[in-house]
Amino acid sequence: MSIKIAYLHGLESNNTGKKNDWLRTVATVYDPLIDYKEENIYTKLKTEIEEFQPELIIGSSMGGYFAYHIAKELNISALLFNPALHSRTFEPDMTGLIHSENDPSIQIIVGENDNVIEPRKTIEIIENKPNIKLTTYDHEHRTPYDVFKKETEKLLN
Repeated sequence: MSIKIAYLHGLESNNTGKKNDWLRTVATVYDPLIDYKEENIYTKLKTEIEEFQPELIIGSSMGGYFAYHIAKELNISALLFNPALHSRTFEPDMTGLIHSENDPSIQIIVGENDNVIEPRKTIEIIENKPNIKLTTYDHEHRTPYDVFKKETEKLLN
């Protein structure tokens, strides 16, 4: 039986592409096409992920913001690429968010040259959280496929 992964794409992205295709070769994947402006989107995604019961949630940018909160609520490990923990272009409907004391293992990958989500601010937000591990790379906002694959493989092995 393969590992189950929930993958939440970014705001201006979708659920098709090389990263999604590769994930499907190594895991059973829940990777919906997400309209982050949809009413009750947080509750919808949290409910669907809870039903799917993944061992890992991966999120990119706005998907990383959602994955961060869902992972904490459901106590699931997470891998977040340039998560939009701040500097969002709009505030999505987070109805249903419960601020949890759960402290799952969270790995955050930050592109030091990200000009969308300020990397230094992300680092400040997470620096005193013991269960969050930070890795920086030299990329911009869009995470290169090789970095995505390398960091995901580290958690799968």
